[in-house]
Parts: sequence; C-alpha cells; structure tokens
Amino acid sequence: MHFEVANGGIEQDSPLIYMWEIRTQSGDLVGRYVGKAKAGASRPLKHYRRNVQNLLASKPYRKSNPNGYRRVHHALADAHRLGHTIVLSFLCKVDVAEDINEVERQCITAQNSKGKEPWQLND
Repeated sequence: MHFEVANGGIEQDSPLIYMWEIRTQSGDLVGRYVGKAKAGASRPLKHYRRNVQNLLASKPYRKSNPNGYRRVHHALADAHRLGHTIVLSFLCKVDVAEDINEVERQCITAQNSKGKEPWQLND
C-alpha cells in the first residue's frame, strides 16, 4: 500500500492523533478516518500497511480474530486496488496530561469522520 505522509510538524515519537484520507484521482473524498496512537507514529505507519497487505492477500486479521479487519482497512485496501490517493496526516500531539480518548473524540468531530456518509470511516 502506497500513501503520502503529511507530518505537519508533529513529533512522531509522542502520543498523537492521526487521520487517513482517501481521494479519487479527480479529488473526490471517498474515505476519512481519525485514530489515536499512544506510542507515536509507528502504529499508523507500520500496522495499517501490514493489515492492508494481509487483507489483500486474503490472510486473517489475527488467529484469534480472523475477521477483525475494520472498515478503514477495507477502505484502504479498496483505495490501493483502485489507485486512489491515500494520505496519512498527523493532526496533533497529545500531552501526557490530556486524555487521549477525549482528544481523539474531539478530532473525529472536527474532521467529520463519523456519521452515515459512506466516506465517514469512524464507527
């Protein structure tokens, strides 16, 4: 899976909030997902790529949870197959005094990534 990274000057070793955005070649938005990474950027940078590669290869998500792929994984796999543009953005660093779950909820709302639209990938 190929994707661009928009760092935005965010320190990548700290807890952070990230966003996947998928657009067609003509620029139409087809997917947006906001997530949190308590240990920094390695989760979105490495784990999503692995999960999408495994999904494309028809491998199980985990032995204990073979069908555990989430909507975002399927959307990223579809985007890869279709040649869409995939961008990973780091939205903000989360300070240790902040509740990362609350910051994530605020960013999900701010980015409008949860709802009934097919491109809103947060459940």
